[in-house]
Amino acid sequence: MKNAIATWKWSLGVVARSPAALVVVGAVAALWGFGAYQWLWLPESSGLLLLLALVWAIVQIAIAVAFFAATTTAAVGAATSDTKQIEVRRLLGFSRSQYWRCLAWGAISLVLLLVFFYFFRWTDDHALEVASFLTFQSEKPVSPVTVGKVIWIFQMLIWIIVGGFLLSSLAHLLREGWTETRHQAMRILGGCCWRTPFWTGLLSVGVFGGLAWPLATWHPKVSAGFSDYAQMLVRMGGALLFILTGWQFWLLSLARFNFPPDKPPVEPAVTPSSESST
Repeated sequence: MKNAIATWKWSLGVVARSPAALVVVGAVAALWGFGAYQWLWLPESSGLLLLLALVWAIVQIAIAVAFFAATTTAAVGAATSDTKQIEVRRLLGFSRSQYWRCLAWGAISLVLLLVFFYFFRWTDDHALEVASFLTFQSEKPVSPVTVGKVIWIFQMLIWIIVGGFLLSSLAHLLREGWTETRHQAMRILGGCCWRTPFWTGLLSVGVFGGLAWPLATWHPKVSAGFSDYAQMLVRMGGALLFILTGWQFWLLSLARFNFPPDKPPVEPAVTPSSESST
């Protein structure tokens, strides 16, 4: 537990000392979100617009892959070198091979996430049946709302496990390649299920996500016009910074757990005979 607390303190310290990198990552994420929002509203009125939508989608995917590659390699580099901050130039430190590995990881992760998404939607649709079964067995009324809340809690815990596993596997993949990542897959999964990486994900989502959610969903009463747009930008910008802070904290902590700082090379010992020969 002492190692976990020390790692969390180090990760928070690195994030706190890296405001420039956080702002750059936030600007990229905000522009990406704005571009994705505009892409969703493109009218399908001609073949030229369909071609534009296709090119736009490819660019969005390329930027998303670069985001994952940049933030992960920067976190791994900071963990292995025991640095105190993440410089902006570190975000461009990934190679071409690492980019393609990240793209393949993204495709595999998307399939896995879709499987869990549809499975969880299926469980949500059967909340009423579960409540009816429990009511029949216990002979006491069980609300489907209560069952839905319990299912939601289990879903969030599973999402944290899946997220930690995917991020840890991405860090291994970018640093060590496919072979070593496959060999370490079960160890990574076990750590994300019940060890410190799981509690790290729970802490990141619970604290930073818990701060971002009320800020994003808060609707203060202001006059229409400039004040309304200003409060929306402040709220959404602050929520985005909280989310990205939690994201970077999660990545740094996982990288630190998986890759402790590299030890400096040991200097060869100088023997008396070697000294006399010189």
